[in-house]
Amino acid sequence: MAPAIYEQIASALLRHLDAGPEVEPRLGAALRQLAVHPGKLMRAALAYETARRAGVGRRNAERLACAVEYFHVASLVLDDLPCMDDAAMRRGMPCVHRQHGEATAILAALALINRAYALMGEALAGQPRRVREEAWSCLTRALGTAGLVGGQAWDLAFAGTDRSARTVSRIAAAKTAALFSLAIMVPGLLLRPTRAERRALRALGVYWGQLVQIADDFVDVMAPGFEVGKTTGRDGRLVRPNLVLALGLPRARARLDRLTGQAARVLAQLEQRGKGRWRQFREAGETLTQVCAVREPARSAA
Repeated sequence: MAPAIYEQIASALLRHLDAGPEVEPRLGAALRQLAVHPGKLMRAALAYETARRAGVGRRNAERLACAVEYFHVASLVLDDLPCMDDAAMRRGMPCVHRQHGEATAILAALALINRAYALMGEALAGQPRRVREEAWSCLTRALGTAGLVGGQAWDLAFAGTDRSARTVSRIAAAKTAALFSLAIMVPGLLLRPTRAERRALRALGVYWGQLVQIADDFVDVMAPGFEVGKTTGRDGRLVRPNLVLALGLPRARARLDRLTGQAARVLAQLEQRGKGRWRQFREAGETLTQVCAVREPARSAA
């Protein structure tokens, strides 16, 4: 996708933040930190491009993209808290709770979630009732006890499970894949997908979510003490799900390659059926494959 799209979304994240001068200073500073230092914006860019391809105007496509990203960022803020993963760094900076306190971090996450719901409602307001209902149902599944919230609960309870690779994958499907499913399915509904296309889109969300999670697992295992922009080496110490730890490096690499191939086949099916409607997914898949490639990270300069 064109770099201009990422720049546009990064600007929109700050513009839609609702963190004006009347907001309590610490909360405002926390929100601005989260908006000014975005991540790769893959989910948001995909949501924007899909909405635009469906004929949605630029402003509503931006709203939808920002909503997806706000949900994602809020989950990271909560995930980093001492009661969760107790992380120190995120995106090359001290975590929000380290900068502004735990209470402010929680309030910032709630503010982002609230804003995301409002923006999504505005973005979908002009859509047919059936599309709106399906979108809200998708959102409920992605974020609720069957999705992100439930996956995080199992993440915290992992030490009491069988700790198998199957359990690790199930947690990743609920936790990480949920946000990709949200970025894929909600804007995808605007293109009126067929039943076969819906199945393919759901499968793609699972494969991409698993890909991102296993790549993150590699970073956690292979990069402690390296400069990667976030706290690493936590999964083993905290007994959290990590497919590299569950399978070992060779089998985990094979799993990553297999997921990459499965995602590529689904993308090919979508392109064949959609006659160009899903071209942006191919571009997103190429970016995701590059991002998830396992490389030995370089040590930071002394």
